[in-house]
Amino acid sequence: MKTAALFLTAALLMTTGCAHSIHEVHVSDFNPGRSLKDGRRVKASTEQFVVLGFTGNTDYVDDAYKKLMSECPTGVITGITTQFSTSLGFFSWTNKILMQGLCLAPKG
Repeated sequence: MKTAALFLTAALLMTTGCAHSIHEVHVSDFNPGRSLKDGRRVKASTEQFVVLGFTGNTDYVDDAYKKLMSECPTGVITGITTQFSTSLGFFSWTNKILMQGLCLAPKG
């Protein structure tokens, strides 16, 4: 009886465990001619769910970029940071992209 309970507990812990990790963070240049106070922060995020190495969405990075650009339709985005991370699950994982930047309104 105790062996079965120990086995069930171990199996439950192995199937519900998860891990998260940040792989890369990239930073673009800043527009040197403008003050940071002139802009507002914009961000966009997307995910790609993968099961046993198979996925249907391979455009998730492009989608995050398009979302970020749509947050600042008339201005210029500078100081873009891109964070690539992964959350691991049981025989699956989720790739995540978070893009942030500073939206500067056009001069005028």
